[in-house]
Amino acid sequence: MGLKNDIIDNRRLYQILVIKITVEELKGCVNMDIKDMLLNDASDKDILQALEEMHSFDIVEIFKELKPEYQERLKQILPTEQFADVLSYLEPEHAAELLQTQSLEEQVLVVQNLEPDDAADIINEFGKSERLELINELDASDPVINLIQYKEYTAGAYMNNDILFVEGTNDVKDITKKLIKSAADLKSVKTIFVTDNESKYLGQIALKTLVRAKSPLTAQDILKKEPVLNVFDDVDVIIKHMKYYGAYDVAVLNDEQKIIGAITTDDLLDIYRDEAVEDIEKLSLLPDTDVKTNVFNSALRRLPWLIIMMLLSIPLALITSNYEEILTSVVILALFQPLLLDSGGNVAHQTLAVTLVGLTSKEGVSIKDGLKEALSGMIIGLALGILAFIAAYILSDLMKVESPLLVSIVVSLTIWIIVILAPIIGFLVPFILSKLNFDPASSSGPFITTIIDVLCLVIYFGLATLLLGGIIHA
Repeated sequence: MGLKNDIIDNRRLYQILVIKITVEELKGCVNMDIKDMLLNDASDKDILQALEEMHSFDIVEIFKELKPEYQERLKQILPTEQFADVLSYLEPEHAAELLQTQSLEEQVLVVQNLEPDDAADIINEFGKSERLELINELDASDPVINLIQYKEYTAGAYMNNDILFVEGTNDVKDITKKLIKSAADLKSVKTIFVTDNESKYLGQIALKTLVRAKSPLTAQDILKKEPVLNVFDDVDVIIKHMKYYGAYDVAVLNDEQKIIGAITTDDLLDIYRDEAVEDIEKLSLLPDTDVKTNVFNSALRRLPWLIIMMLLSIPLALITSNYEEILTSVVILALFQPLLLDSGGNVAHQTLAVTLVGLTSKEGVSIKDGLKEALSGMIIGLALGILAFIAAYILSDLMKVESPLLVSIVVSLTIWIIVILAPIIGFLVPFILSKLNFDPASSSGPFITTIIDVLCLVIYFGLATLLLGGIIHA
């Protein structure tokens, strides 16, 4: 009997030890099987206790790696408020998929516990019928209703209306009381926005300014007027605003100059990241950079662009075929072809990067900047041309090529000319697109590289035919 009790006590001790390490195991364990085992062995109460001590972001990371049945179990265990917080750390499309697995009543509760801007982003990922069904269940006064109406990638779509508004005549003592009372429901307490009695924007008060102020001062006495955004401003304007003014919370006004919300610091960071990722995708002709995307979906999304690039490369093959005679007679020309194509593409890419950075700056870029890039290309081309001449001459001599001097001149002249043209094209394409109000990042690297490659081959084989034509007919 005593032995049996000892065994039972040992099992209990083992369970206690497992429960104690649950938090650390869930956080640090890389092996998914161990996570599954812990979730399978521990009770709901123990798992909830462990999760309550974790940040929602860490829960999201664990959630992504679990099997569907354990994801469902965690979803059922988490309280509505914490589940809403977890959703806010997921990409909107993934959060929408997860939210739609719940009943309509549960969806309403979750939305009510989400920040209005996060809720709007998630609801906008729903299908049309599902979105309308959920909206009809929400209270007409729910802040998210006002945010859903705004077009994607505008200030209205990113803003939050859970911010503190006070009138200019309010005393600082009353403002402080109001802030303390409503702090739990605010998206940000760093900034208090000041309006007149018609809700028109007057300025804003930083929290540290309010803390230092003493009655009988009013909001009008201590406010500071900051640059604001219009509700219809697009994401590029928001990015430039963030870069130029470095504000924590930016007021968003409608056309009547009434403040209807604000874009807070965390939203600004999200916008900046999303825009940077989008530009990277455009420069690489990628439809998306989500590494979690299904491998077949990822391939299908990339395939159309790669087919377009393949079709654009057909002129390269046609140009080469038209100069088959000289390639056959002077075989060494084919040896230098990759070198020339890469040099032009590399220089164009560098200029493209410099131009895109310049276009996002407050000063922008001008034709003068393009001339500087062209001059830079001339200097770089001269240096590369000299090196290419030496390398081509040595190789031609070693391979016993007839007229190594002429071959070297063809190679060096080509690289010099193409490195002069490459920065001009790398500058003009995004510059012209920006003047036409198109996204300059659309002048993606692969397109510019293809243009440079076509020019390079025309120049290369044209010079070869001109200078080496006598060798062919000799």
